Amino acid sequence: MVLSRLAVPILLFYVFFRDFRPSEPFLTPFLNESKNFTKHEINNMIYPVWSYSQLPIFILVLVTTDIVRYRPMIWLGAMGYVSTWLLLVYGKTVQQMQLMQVTYAIGTACEVAYKSYVFVAVTKERYSTVSFYLAGATLLGRSMSSFASQILHDHAEISFLQLHYISLASVSLALLLALLIPAPQFSIGLNDCSAVQPSASDQDKLIVDENISHVQKVKEGLQRGKTNIFLSYKSVQTRRWAYWAIVSSALYFMVGNSSQSLWKDLEHDKKKRYNGYVVGVTGLLSSFSSWVLTRYSHSVERTKATVLALLTLAIALTTLLPTIIQNLYLAYVCDAIFNIITSCCMTISLFKIAHSLTTNLYGFVVGVNACIAGTLDLLVTFIVIDERVLSFNPRQQYWVYTGFAVLCVLLYFVYKCVVLARRDSATEAPRSRAVSFAENEAADIRRKELGGFVGGNLSDDDKILDA
Repeated sequence: MVLSRLAVPILLFYVFFRDFRPSEPFLTPFLNESKNFTKHEINNMIYPVWSYSQLPIFILVLVTTDIVRYRPMIWLGAMGYVSTWLLLVYGKTVQQMQLMQVTYAIGTACEVAYKSYVFVAVTKERYSTVSFYLAGATLLGRSMSSFASQILHDHAEISFLQLHYISLASVSLALLLALLIPAPQFSIGLNDCSAVQPSASDQDKLIVDENISHVQKVKEGLQRGKTNIFLSYKSVQTRRWAYWAIVSSALYFMVGNSSQSLWKDLEHDKKKRYNGYVVGVTGLLSSFSSWVLTRYSHSVERTKATVLALLTLAIALTTLLPTIIQNLYLAYVCDAIFNIITSCCMTISLFKIAHSLTTNLYGFVVGVNACIAGTLDLLVTFIVIDERVLSFNPRQQYWVYTGFAVLCVLLYFVYKCVVLARRDSATEAPRSRAVSFAENEAADIRRKELGGFVGGNLSDDDKILDA
């Protein structure tokens, strides 16, 4: 079929141009120096809006993507990115920048739609290959745009505003490509237990019944979701690795929202900032580390949860050092190490989750974990960053992120100690029962011996001893 042959190339180009945004590594300097927003307005009034918007939008997208057959959500995400850069270029007020964060949250939340579309656009045999190509297109778009932003700004003297024009053109082209994506022949629920693409003979059975209302479909999806939560998290192994996946994702969201603000506070010379190079190199190293882990999966299989606890302590160190030794280049290095470690933690956790599930609920578990991580990010953002509450500066925010990471590690070790204590008590109980049984047997034997010696009648002293 012609449409199915075109679907993958169009999707690859869509992902590349959607992620080719050379203005992103310099968003904070642009808002501060070109738009003249204060650091407080940027850090405590504008950036928190993304955390507030991302979670509810993501849940809505997760529930409705399969109902509307994927493409409308892909279009919505593309329009979200276009709206974001229109507001960045032409917006002038804090309220407009806050709206920009909402539209950006729409774009990021709708990314799940194209990943689900791939599942129904290609055969099961090609799914892994196409997913690899899509990951490559994402990496290529982000890395090329990051390096291009630094080179164009430093050597071609391209202003931040001009970089945003380039980003606007790129996401606009992505929107045009999204409109060309062919319609899928069938749909499957994002929260369906089945993770196997149906055969051609079974596809007619999966076509959505138009007579069923969307409300009824949502109700059925929510009911199926409740069942899936029980099936997914009843395994201790799944819960343990889901915990680390949530911790890593939450830390990634938190630090990602504050890193550029911290860099801005630490810079002393505008000509010696290398945000673009750092973001580009960090993306390449993070992707390479994840690829190495998937390549040597036999080593990942033997990885214990304690290893992730130690890696999380290393994450805490990367968020603490820049606040103690206030040096921009050290902050760059720590940010790169932070992203590499979180990438490894998420890769290991997701690998373990996939191997611990007895049913094909991997995608559902990943979605639930993302919702929980987003909730943690929202709570921390509201309490720590929002101007109506604590309104911490970037350095103080990093202290909180360090404390959050350490607290998560402590909770894990407390849980582990409780489990070990219960295990010891469980093994001690049968042992004490065995000892008691042996003592009773010895008493019975002694009673019989004494009874045979005196004709079956025990003396009062012997009765006391036997008691």
